Amino acid sequence: MTKPTLALVVLLLSLAPEPSMADLCTRNLRRLEGWTIISVTQVDGEFEGCEFGRVIKLMDGSSLRCSTYNYTYSFSPDAIVFGKKATNEGTTLLMVKVLIEDELYDMTPLPVK
Repeated sequence: MTKPTLALVVLLLSLAPEPSMADLCTRNLRRLEGWTIISVTQVDGEFEGCEFGRVIKLMDGSSLRCSTYNYTYSFSPDAIVFGKKATNEGTTLLMVKVLIEDELYDMTPLPVK
């Protein structure tokens, strides 16, 4: 684990005010072992959760397409984008997960226009 990633883990665990929040944080971080933080940004405007195929625009100018479903609502929530490369039959793919409002979403990156 790199120093910035370890520092983020320690920070997230120390900021959790209740044991239930720490448990949620720990569960999400366990699912992210081997992943790299690509960016720390915010959703551009309203976030109504993910629905298969919904495009989520981020304040850093990137856009992601939801591959999972979960409903929630917030305005311009923080978004931590994680990436992991995988190779299949000589083709390298970028897998993406985004942590928004304590929920982890599978997403697909979209080309920047």
